[in-house]
Amino acid sequence: MSSTQVLDVIMNRRSIRFFKQDPIPRDVLMKILNAGIRAPTAGGAQQWFFIVVENAELRKKIHKLLLEAHEVYARRALKEPMPEEKVSKWLRRIEEGMYLAPLYIAAYVDLKEGRLRDELKEYEKLMAIHSLAAAIENIIIAAHSLGLGCVWLGVPLLIKDKFDELLKPPEGCELQAIIALGYPAEEPKLRPRKPLEEVVKFV
Repeated sequence: MSSTQVLDVIMNRRSIRFFKQDPIPRDVLMKILNAGIRAPTAGGAQQWFFIVVENAELRKKIHKLLLEAHEVYARRALKEPMPEEKVSKWLRRIEEGMYLAPLYIAAYVDLKEGRLRDELKEYEKLMAIHSLAAAIENIIIAAHSLGLGCVWLGVPLLIKDKFDELLKPPEGCELQAIIALGYPAEEPKLRPRKPLEEVVKFV
């Protein structure tokens, strides 16, 4: 892939929230996961762990938890809660299939084998989160390049104990995101970004 093609993938990626229910071929999935673990990782520690959810019953339960997490976000997490009409419409869309994907990837930091001194545990966790975020980005870009779509979901952290109860991650692993992955059933427009002048300073 040329540099132009790489930039095209990055610039044209968008979050997908409605998916076809077609299964993802295992060879395609493995390419995506391998792209994830090629991400930069602080200190070479690779303190990440992924649970790939293909089972139909588990996926239905994850989708129900996503509905619950979005309701918590809309009604209790925001400083200014959304208007009830907007909340109801949003939750209804989820009930009708938004975020229902043929596959989910639960992304965790894995800190059961810490490398740094006890007084630096928070720093180590932060670096692990940075590394995991890079891996998630790689997964999303790789998926887009292969004709799939993703959405990176952070709201599960509002009820992560319930996700842990369902997915049973290894000891020492802490949930940081759920990625919904599948072939797109929509073509959303690219959302605008702040202009560079607002977010970049040259010195």
